[in-house]
Amino acid sequence: MFNVTPIAIYSDNYVWIIQHQGCVIVVDPGLGEPVIEFLKDNNLTLDYILVTHKHWDHVTGIASLKEHFPQCKVYGTGHEDIPCLEHPLLGGENVELAGLNWHVIHTPGHTLGQIAFYVEDLSGQGHLFSADNIFACGCGRMFEGTAEQFQSSLAGLISYPTNTLIYGTHEYTLANINFALHIEPNNTYTLHRQDVCSELRSQGLPTLPTTIADELKSNPFLRWGQPDVIRAAEHHKGAQLHGPAQVFAEIRLMKDQF
Repeated sequence: MFNVTPIAIYSDNYVWIIQHQGCVIVVDPGLGEPVIEFLKDNNLTLDYILVTHKHWDHVTGIASLKEHFPQCKVYGTGHEDIPCLEHPLLGGENVELAGLNWHVIHTPGHTLGQIAFYVEDLSGQGHLFSADNIFACGCGRMFEGTAEQFQSSLAGLISYPTNTLIYGTHEYTLANINFALHIEPNNTYTLHRQDVCSELRSQGLPTLPTTIADELKSNPFLRWGQPDVIRAAEHHKGAQLHGPAQVFAEIRLMKDQF
């Protein structure tokens, strides 16, 4: 069985721990100690670490995990400087790990070298470890890439089946929903998500994973073709916009200023 557990770190990060066929994989360990504690409490050893990009809150725990579990192998973006990296990945690869075929996707935008991982479990259910590309009702900041790159990366990710589970790495959901409702105040699905996610957070529960279907209905950064989103972007720009990348760029700028 493909089992995924979130480990909350810092104020709003998640490390994802995957168990399948007796293997354990950790995705983006921004802090090592809580992961080590979880593994020891559950009598687990670590086989693989997957790393999507270079930012400190995704890589700081790698060295301590390697120290405690020296047999584990580190797979990560080969476009950037990743601690302890043993298997650099550039995107386009298919990697066999834990009895499953993992597809590696190069997703420039947040950083130029960021990658994401897509895998289908034995039941055919898709799982997308989206790094800082797609969050619930949001996306990562555009630190290095262009709007054209980022929008193209997002378009590629949402081409997977709509029931694909998305494991973003930040608990930004309620703030993202507030912005999404600023862009589309009459989006009833987003209003519904606000109620559901507020209840989850009041219980101390994560709002992730989400699904591609949920994001297509409520995430303004993926709804670049919707009239209300285009209208909001053009109103902010004060000019007509042409194409998804221009709409995405303006929505991203609006979020930066929100």
